[in-house]
Amino acid sequence: MRISALIIGGIVAGIAIILGEVPLNLWLLGDEWSQVAQRLSLPQPTALVALQGVIKLLLLGIFTVWLGQMLRGVNRPYAAPLAGAIVWFLVWAWVQWGMLLAGYVTPKIATITTAWGLIELPFAAWLGAWIFDRIDARHSRGGPASIA
Repeated sequence: MRISALIIGGIVAGIAIILGEVPLNLWLLGDEWSQVAQRLSLPQPTALVALQGVIKLLLLGIFTVWLGQMLRGVNRPYAAPLAGAIVWFLVWAWVQWGMLLAGYVTPKIATITTAWGLIELPFAAWLGAWIFDRIDARHSRGGPASIA
């Protein structure tokens, strides 16, 4: 496995996740999140918190692409979407369920976030794997666009 292909494919997957999370949490659920923050007396997130969120999602993209590569032996055509579904279950569905049970989020936030992620994560995993494959194939052929 080419580490450069993994990093680039993972960053692309992470960017896809970020691009999905921005409209979801700022526009679609923005008012709902504001109400939760007010109810729990939480401060407004700072730029540093936002930056950490971006880094966290980029790392999640890299992990998701790596997991997809590890699953290729199981079922190559579906490995990336399966990796996305696994990450969705462990990070989105499981966490939202726990936050809902603890009273930290509303049923609306938990339901919409979980449903949104079921599309977002497998797509991001597929996109990252597609980029990984293109970079890895170029490197294997030794073409001018190879990245080592």
